[in-house]
Amino acid sequence: MTPNEVFFGLITAAVIAFVIFAIMLMVRLFDAINATKQFYDTAEMALKEAVGQMSQNLKSLRNITDDVGMVTDNIRAFSGSIRDVGEGVGQLAKNVREVGDLIQDLKTETAASMCGLRAGLRTGFDVFLKSLFRVGAAK
Repeated sequence: MTPNEVFFGLITAAVIAFVIFAIMLMVRLFDAINATKQFYDTAEMALKEAVGQMSQNLKSLRNITDDVGMVTDNIRAFSGSIRDVGEGVGQLAKNVREVGDLIQDLKTETAASMCGLRAGLRTGFDVFLKSLFRVGAAK
């Protein structure tokens, strides 16, 4: 064997080793590419689900805020009604006080009238009796 043959043999062995290494590298690259595709597909599906759930959550949140707004409006209307009832009760109390004052005045006037009537009747009865006894004594 000549040195050229040995040299060509070494070059041939090196080329064969490089081809084997390149084939193994390509197989691993294909596996890595397939794994990346699978990861991309699963990530895409997971993201689609997450986006769908986020959309539903946003709709639910919108419904909740609408309900809170409606409750707030109802409470505002209810508090206005309570304010109106309070004002009505105040007016009623004022009217009852005025009626009480009128009854007190009427009671005072009635008592005075009764005293005057009693005094007038007594005086009239006394005058009648005196006049009756005088007329009877004069006959």
